[in-house]
Amino acid sequence: MIRLAAAIALMAQGAAAGGLMDRTVTFGALAYDDADAPIYVGARHPAIVTQAIEYGLGPEGSQNGWDIVPSIIDIRDSQIILTYPDTVGGTFPEPEFNGYVLDFLTDCVLFNGAAQDVENSTVTLAEDAIFVDGSKLFVDVGGLEYGPQVFVVVDVDVADCPLS
Repeated sequence: MIRLAAAIALMAQGAAAGGLMDRTVTFGALAYDDADAPIYVGARHPAIVTQAIEYGLGPEGSQNGWDIVPSIIDIRDSQIILTYPDTVGGTFPEPEFNGYVLDFLTDCVLFNGAAQDVENSTVTLAEDAIFVDGSKLFVDVGGLEYGPQVFVVVDVDVADCPLS
C-alpha cells in the first residue's frame, strides 16, 4: 500500500513538473532604460499557480513619476494571459523595457522557450518582447495599447523541472 501511495505521489509530481500548475511564482512590474538603474520596480506579489486568476494589479505608488497600470494576470499550465479592467485605457510608454516579470521560484532552468500566441491575442508585441532567463519570464509591453478589449496570450514551453 505504501508503494502504491508513493507511486501515485511521484506520478502527480511528474505531471506537474512539466507545467506551471502548483508552482510558486512572484509577479511584478519593471521599467528601465538601464537595467542597473530602473525607472520603476514594482512590489513582488507571491502566488501559487491554480485554476484561479493569480493577480489583479493596481497602483502601488509613484516612483519617478511612474505607477502600475491596473491589469489582470491569469497563469495557466502552459500559458500566461494578460488583460486589463474596464477602468483603464491608453498606451504604455516605451523605455528599453516596460513590462512584467514572473519569477517562478525554482533552482532549475524552467523554460525551454516562450512566445506570444498571436492568434489568441488582440495586439501584437514586438518580436523581442518576450524572453526568459532561467526561471524568470519577461513580457515587455512598452508601446502597447491597453484597455478592456486587450488580451495578450503568452505560450510557454516548460522544461521537466521538479516542483520546489
